Amino acid sequence: MTVPDPFTTPDQQTVADSHIMDFARHVGMEGCDYASLHRWSVTDLESFWGAVWEYFGINADTAYERVLAKEKMPGARWFPGATLNYAHHALRNLADDAVAIIALDETGSCYEVTARRLRAQVASVAATLCDLGVGKGDRVVGYLPNTPHAIVAFLAAASLGAVWSVCGQDYAPKAAADRFAQLEPTVLIGADGYLFNGTAHDRREATLELADALPTLKATLLVDHVGLPWPSRAYPSPMVPWEDVVTRTEELSCTPVPFDHPLWVVFSSGTSGLPKGIVHGHGGVLLEHLKTLGLHSDLGPGDRLLWYTTTHWMMWNLVASALLTGATTCTYDGSPAPLTAPTLCGSWPHATG
Repeated sequence: MTVPDPFTTPDQQTVADSHIMDFARHVGMEGCDYASLHRWSVTDLESFWGAVWEYFGINADTAYERVLAKEKMPGARWFPGATLNYAHHALRNLADDAVAIIALDETGSCYEVTARRLRAQVASVAATLCDLGVGKGDRVVGYLPNTPHAIVAFLAAASLGAVWSVCGQDYAPKAAADRFAQLEPTVLIGADGYLFNGTAHDRREATLELADALPTLKATLLVDHVGLPWPSRAYPSPMVPWEDVVTRTEELSCTPVPFDHPLWVVFSSGTSGLPKGIVHGHGGVLLEHLKTLGLHSDLGPGDRLLWYTTTHWMMWNLVASALLTGATTCTYDGSPAPLTAPTLCGSWPHATG
């Protein structure tokens, strides 16, 4: 088998300036090749993951007792004793005026969300969720396209220690309910629709049908994304407009949780029975995504990540995690082959910063 040549090979200076080489210097392996660094990372697990923790400056509320308390699968116990919060780390590395999110869609529309505005919106949504009875361990679910609303809602839930799960609106209400009903969620966040292939797809009734299928809901938050008015009728649970949810003036406070406290639930495809939930924890996602995005993808302040995905694909979770590195993340709503190119970005509606 002939191995093809790589598309590009970085020059020596680019390699030397990369985050992964800086990490190698940090752990005393300056001058080693990648194979040696990789070999160390998989044979000395405690030293490697302890170094990742130190290199990225993890801000724990309580310190860990040791890196790996129980080395077996299943049942490994990482960083016992540590308490922290993913949302705190996602929101700490961007200056207030830096662009946190660039929102793109297939119509060519584009707007930017500053870090200041993102933190304010997360604090506002978190306060609303708290008022609705959401706390540590409760579940918040989203029926949303890939827009900043989904990232704001996720970070707000995570800041409270609540568990997040999301799927795109191309899923029928029953398919979404097959996933979410297993979680017995407290709050649903749904959008009026999404864009695809030149059409604004109306998902208002689908969102309300999904709410009807989730008897544990205390409220549903209604996001106006494509500009369709929500129907007026009786609902089984209170309906709260997104505009009311995100315009409060609140201080953000992130709840410390144990290292392995659930952060989100992603689901299998459901080809053999009901979709299977897969739980990822605050600390594990934090370190794994910092390693993946900060070292392997070489992301940091000033960089931008755009990865085409829907919200129910696990790559959406990685897109949201770009914020951990201080990089700007990009959301995109629409077909991967848009009819028009995005224009220059403006600010988020109802906010200039």
